[in-house]
Order: sequence, then structure tokens, then C-alpha cells
Amino acid sequence: METMKWEKLLSPKRFGSSRGVRGENAGLVAGNFSHDNGVGGGDKRRDNNDGRNRSEFERDYGRVLYSSAFRRLQDKTQVFPLGRNDYVRTRLTHSCEVSHVGNSIGMWVGNELVRRHDLRRFGIAPEHFAYAVSAACLAHDVGNPPFGHLGENAIEAALKKIGYDRKFEGNAQGFRLLTRVLDPIDGRGLRLTAATLGAFSKYPCTEKYSAEQAAAGVVAIECKKFGYIPEDAEAMRFVAEETGMLPRGCDKAGFPAWCRHPLAFLTEAADDLCYLVADIEDACVSNVISFENAFAQLGRFLSADEREYARRLASRESESGAIHYMRATVIGVCIRAVCETFLANEYAILAGKFSTTLIEKSCLGRDVAELREFSEKFVYNAKQVIEIGLRGVNVIRALVKFFGEWVKNPAGSESEKIGIFAGETAVKCKTEEERLLCMLDYISGMTDSFALATYHKIFGT
Repeated sequence: METMKWEKLLSPKRFGSSRGVRGENAGLVAGNFSHDNGVGGGDKRRDNNDGRNRSEFERDYGRVLYSSAFRRLQDKTQVFPLGRNDYVRTRLTHSCEVSHVGNSIGMWVGNELVRRHDLRRFGIAPEHFAYAVSAACLAHDVGNPPFGHLGENAIEAALKKIGYDRKFEGNAQGFRLLTRVLDPIDGRGLRLTAATLGAFSKYPCTEKYSAEQAAAGVVAIECKKFGYIPEDAEAMRFVAEETGMLPRGCDKAGFPAWCRHPLAFLTEAADDLCYLVADIEDACVSNVISFENAFAQLGRFLSADEREYARRLASRESESGAIHYMRATVIGVCIRAVCETFLANEYAILAGKFSTTLIEKSCLGRDVAELREFSEKFVYNAKQVIEIGLRGVNVIRALVKFFGEWVKNPAGSESEKIGIFAGETAVKCKTEEERLLCMLDYISGMTDSFALATYHKIFGT
């Protein structure tokens, strides 16, 4: 059976790293990408050209950290919209926590895989796994619009109302940002390594392929959603070919799909266990659920001694201190379970035959499922969360309708002004499809506060 190989999967080659010749539509039209064989030739996993012994994957982490899209996460909703209080997590604090957990998971798994396959002969060290996963985790939410998942749904509904029957997916938008939009000059994004982009790409297929597989009854985790749009196919193809991801097939339009890069399972696991556990903590602190409910949900992952200690903390010191202790302990328990599951199923993962999440496959699968069910019912759909979130939905719908006038009819007197309002990139758009993508880049890139301010500026309410 054909399998993926770690010496290719940890590819340090960078998408868009060649300077090349800038076309007049660079950054707007698919096909203007160029790439070379890395950062000057040879295996550059360990050392870069500045001689400071910093791996290429650590450089990826820095590029994401200092990007404008990452900074904007400080004012984007995680669960509780429009700043219910200063304690709860935003997308930025959530992403930092996911990255920290991803680093721990990557190092744990990397140590074992380097030993198991003698990967040092290829110049691969455990910290390369850690930083590739950590960088992907840091970037995992950069494509999410304002107001959380309600924002994604609002964009889709608003697009349909103005005549565009297409889905909006934060994962695909994130891939677009990393490989194109975050470089407004050349349109090549952050020029991240193929390995980090592979670890980021949980769904390496198009919307059409995902829909076709669902209609055929095919259950494959990498097709549950879509991770790139046709305009960004060149970037996804680069990632897949450079890392040796196994092909799955093509959609009816001929755009390819691949089995997941194995490190994408680790990125997904870090995200899953962070938000499932931390959202319980935030809900308790925000008085959305009671301490007893939080204790019941997190306590299922703890030993009897750990539960007793949490009880003593709550009675002698504070309930918030007990929640903090339980959250930290549960994440540690989950990290171990995720790493053990990945290592036990490595061959199936490398063969593209692993069809579930690591946390679901682990010994904690049933407990996690019950925790997820509780959160869906009592946290994510709590009345006080929905009430504020719907305000954001109305804002996004109004903005999509407003800018949609420019997308459809850019030559109109009012539409031309709308295009200028949207910025320099919008003015350069020549086709309706380019304008539509530009609008989605612009609106999805807004923070909660900026979206609200833009709404008030336009409509005066």
C-alpha cells in the first residue's frame, strides 16, 4: 500500500518564494504564482541563511505571528460576541492556546517518529514537527469572519440573497490569506513552507468535491468541508505535490483533492481539545452555565483524587480557581490521549486511511462526544449568546448587500464610490468574480468592532 513519507511531508520548500516577474494582475488572478525549490537550495529544515540556527518552520511561526490577519483576531469572536467581559477568549487568545498545545503535541509525536524512523538522517528533528504544527495552529482561524460561526452562516445567506449560490468556509479563506491575500504586492501570501501549509489544510478539496462525496455517501474526514477555492488551486497543488500527499481524485470541474497531510490531524486535535475545554471555562466565568455543570463536564476526564482536589479549591479558595485547575489538567490528559492515538494509528494515517479525528478515536472519545453535546445545547446555543450574535448577523448581511451592488454593477455612479470605499485592491478588480472575492476578503477580514463601525458609518444607525 502506498504511504506518505515523513522526509517529504516535512518539506521546507516555500510557496511563492521565487521573485519572478510581476504580472499586472498579480494577486488577483489565479496562475500568477511562482515558486522555487525552497530558500536557496539544499535541505533548509534546520538552518536558514542568517546563520542563527532557526528552522524554517520556526520562521513560519514568526511570519504568522506578525501578520495583520493574526493581529485582527484580537477583536474577533470566539464564542461570546462583542466582548461580554475581559476574561473570555477571543480568536487571538484561543489561537495562542491552540498553538501552545500544538507545539506540545508536535514535540511529543516528533520525538517518537524521529526515533522510530531514524529521521535525523534526513535532517529532521522533533522540533520541526513542533514548530510546523504550532505555526499551523497559530494560523488556523485567520480566515474566520467577524462574529464567529454565525458570521460564516450570515455571509452565505447574504450571498444567496444577492444571487450568488456559494458557500463561505473559514478554512478555505484562511488558506487564501496565507497563500495570496496577505501579500498585496505579489499576491503570494506569507510564503510559508509546504509542511506548515499542509498541517494547516484540514480539508484539501474544493466545495464541489466535498458536495459530490457527500451526495455519494462517502465518509472521509478530509472532505467534510472544503479547504480551497478553484482560484487558489495552484497553491494547494504545490503543497500536496511538495509534501507527497496522496491524491483522492478530482471534482467534476477537474480540480484535485488529496488525503490529509498527517500533521493536519494534530492541528485539528489541538483546536478541538482547546475549544471544547476552554469554552466550558469561559461559559462558567460568564455565568452562562453553573459551576456544578462545569464540574460535571470537566470532571469526567479527571481521576477521583483530581476531582477531590478541585472540590477543595472551590470550597476553600474560589470556583474560578477550581475551573482553572480542571481546564489545565483536562488539556494535559487530552494531549496524552491524542499523541498515543496518532502514534498507534500512524500507518493508517500515512496511507490516507484514517477517517476520524484523533480525539474521537482515542480512549476519551465518548467523554468528548458528551462534552460536545453539552456545549452545543447549553453554551453555543445559550440565549444570551445567540441574542448578541444575531446583532452581528444583521451587520454582516447589510454589508454584503451594500458591497454586492459594486460587485454586480461597478460602473454605476454609486457603485464606483463603493469600490473606492473598499480600498485600493478593490479598484484594481476587473471581473465580477474578482470583485466578489475581493468583497469576501474585505468583509471576512473585518474585526467585530470594525464591522460594527463600518455598518454605522454607512447606514448612520
